[in-house]
Amino acid sequence: MIIFWQGRGFWVPIITAAAMFLPIVVLRQVDGPEVDRGVCLTFAVAAALTVWLGLRWNRGRAPGQPVGHSFWGVPVQLWALPMILFSVLLGTGTITTAEESPRPRGAPALVGGGTK
Repeated sequence: MIIFWQGRGFWVPIITAAAMFLPIVVLRQVDGPEVDRGVCLTFAVAAALTVWLGLRWNRGRAPGQPVGHSFWGVPVQLWALPMILFSVLLGTGTITTAEESPRPRGAPALVGGGTK
């Protein structure tokens, strides 16, 4: 995999990694939805920071002129969209870090996600 950037685009993976690992390090003694909420909040803050930095660094460009600060050819400020999407999916519980509890041997699987 080739990683390339223009200008200050290298900040995108740094901000993303910090948003992902900072709450895990801070909440290392906690497990479950608290970690999910922490990552959700830090990704929302990281998205806001990415938009602000991207707009600040890329302003003043003419419409046909190439972007000065980008990561993988995408302007820095647009990288906030996947960050917000990940934050929303994690915050609503669509994706989670919680492990599924093991089913006792011989117990039937529940259909439709219901509980017994």
